[in-house]
Amino acid sequence: MDVDIEIDYETVVEMKAPKKSKTPAQWHQHWQKEMSAANKRLRKYLKQGNSVVNRYLDDRQGSSDSYGDNFSNNSSSKLNLFHKNISTTMAMLYGNTPKIDVGREHHDPDDDIARVAALMYQRILMSDVEPSGEDLSTILKAALQDRLLPGMGCARVRYDMATTTESQINPNTFESEEIEVLDYEDAPIDYIHWQDVRWGWGRTWKEIPWWGFRAWLDKDEVTERFGEKVAKNIEYKNQTPEGSNDNMGSANVDERDNVQKAEIWEIWNKKDKHVYWYSEGADLILDYKEDPLGLDGFLPMPRPMIANCTTTLFTPRADFILAQDLYNEIDELQGRISIITRAIKVVGVYDKAAGDSVGRMLKEGQENNLIPVDNWAMFAEKGGLQGTIQWFPVEVIVGVLQTLQLVQQAKTEQLYEITGMSDIMRGGATDQYTSGGTQAIKAKMGSISIQALQEEFARFASDLEALKAEVISKHFSKETIVEQSNAGFLPEADKQYVSPALELMQSSDVKWRVDIKPESIAMIDYAQIKSERSEFLMAMSQYIQSASSAATALPESLPILLELIKWAMAGYKGSEYLEGTFDQAIKMAQKMPPPQQSDSGAQDGQIKLQIEQMKIQASQQKQAGEVQKIQIKAQADMQVQQAKIQSEMAKMEADNQRDMTMEQMRSQSRLQEIASDLEASIAEIQANMRADMMVERAQATYDIESQGVNHEYAMSEIAANSRSRNAQ
Repeated sequence: MDVDIEIDYETVVEMKAPKKSKTPAQWHQHWQKEMSAANKRLRKYLKQGNSVVNRYLDDRQGSSDSYGDNFSNNSSSKLNLFHKNISTTMAMLYGNTPKIDVGREHHDPDDDIARVAALMYQRILMSDVEPSGEDLSTILKAALQDRLLPGMGCARVRYDMATTTESQINPNTFESEEIEVLDYEDAPIDYIHWQDVRWGWGRTWKEIPWWGFRAWLDKDEVTERFGEKVAKNIEYKNQTPEGSNDNMGSANVDERDNVQKAEIWEIWNKKDKHVYWYSEGADLILDYKEDPLGLDGFLPMPRPMIANCTTTLFTPRADFILAQDLYNEIDELQGRISIITRAIKVVGVYDKAAGDSVGRMLKEGQENNLIPVDNWAMFAEKGGLQGTIQWFPVEVIVGVLQTLQLVQQAKTEQLYEITGMSDIMRGGATDQYTSGGTQAIKAKMGSISIQALQEEFARFASDLEALKAEVISKHFSKETIVEQSNAGFLPEADKQYVSPALELMQSSDVKWRVDIKPESIAMIDYAQIKSERSEFLMAMSQYIQSASSAATALPESLPILLELIKWAMAGYKGSEYLEGTFDQAIKMAQKMPPPQQSDSGAQDGQIKLQIEQMKIQASQQKQAGEVQKIQIKAQADMQVQQAKIQSEMAKMEADNQRDMTMEQMRSQSRLQEIASDLEASIAEIQANMRADMMVERAQATYDIESQGVNHEYAMSEIAANSRSRNAQ
């Protein structure tokens, strides 16, 4: 929507047009075209970024995108390995508070002024990571997460200052005058959300012609910054994420009291070194300034952390996109596993004619319960339970489930290989017979895959703090530098250099080096730190013992011996706080009167010989250490290979044992079935035999009784016949 806007540039924004430049209206048209082209060029990146973030959060509602219907299907189960991989990577990359090291480029080792200036810089910069600071850790973690998810992490530096008006008596006129007094000044670091940054077309970082940062301001904020006329005529709208889908609704809209906000872009143009404030709903640019910070590189931001960028076009591509097929396959397998798991149930059918007793047994049967069965004879005649119930064959489903689990495990291992996540980095289980040294080597080898990312993250943090140091150098007053560096609490040996150090810090001819080592940010290996310190103390004790004898023989050599100790300590953390003390000791040693010696030439030769011997001894110790490292590495590699072989053999043995156990179980089950059938057959035979014997006994009794009756009947008949004959 176009909005008519009238701006009185003399009273509202008070700006001067750059020489040979465009008018405010022409600049607005220019940036409108540039922003339109940038939005079109970055549309795919913004859309994919939202999808990757949703995938990380497992936000499946309205997430149908280029990753297919897999992710948007709420009915299927998912295995969000992406979230775990990102969380593990972040913990590996940022596990410790950063240690900022500041030094002058190409400075001499004995330059005390540069050393004190670097220490004051370091104190100011380290205040960001202290609990009372600006919480640099939160900013770095947010930028790192943006690098790992959508593919680009950004941050910037600002300069803030405020003044107050005070009355002061003019010593010349003795009249009261109103003067501005500096109230405070600061160089805060701001996190830039990946959706709130645009840039011009370019193939590399140096080719990018401009960078734009977006801010959403309500009407009061617009009025305070640009004036009331601009606030009345500018366009206000809902704050909606770039690249969001239409079906997301209002879930991703800023609904804080339903505040309408103006979309303001702060554009840093490298070509003319001007900063422009642009809003699409206006007809003119809102404001512009010439090089507000005066930085050597003009831009207030370091080179962003960008993922998978080629020299074809400076556009990020998220790491997830490169492995999305494996993630989707694992999710698809997990969905099938869930469906099959839900299908594995004890299900069977039974003969309805057997009555409700069988159903009651399955539904109501508990431990040690007897359920009556009607028509038992008929039930037993049909084979009892075995003849009545037929179970669903779940063995086939279980076999399919096991196959799917094996395939999923293989896909997961492929994913870990692609993403560079070793088992130790993920906190996975290791072989109990694997030595601690071997595990440490595996962890070290696994970290190699993210070493480049560690260095990139450290580079980004170093460049960010270097920009802040440059802002301090070019804009801070001496009083602010002394206050924020707590220069009054420096060691007594360093306080004398504070004043010349301030001059050196504000000199435009001096370049400073700001470093944040990757190992200072990454996860701390306390065992390694302890080992390094023990090794250092042992080496220093041997050196000091040798140096003591040399200093006793030749006291004039004490300063050079102290310089050697100072040089050896320079590479260790916290040594900067001891350098001043060593410098003072060196100067005191130099001021010591030389001892009266008769044969100074011989002693000089002796001390030179001792120094050469010390150098040779140190070189031999170094070579011995290198040889020992090589031997340890070879032994570790051999142990790793042996562990792999043992692991494979153990796995094969476990598989064979499992198969034998399953076969034994099947055989035992079959034998039990045969035994049960045999026992049933024997019982049936015995029952039939008992029945036959009972029938035979009854028949024999009947025959005997029948013969007796027949005999008595015959005898009676004979007697009757005899009586009849006698009667006749």
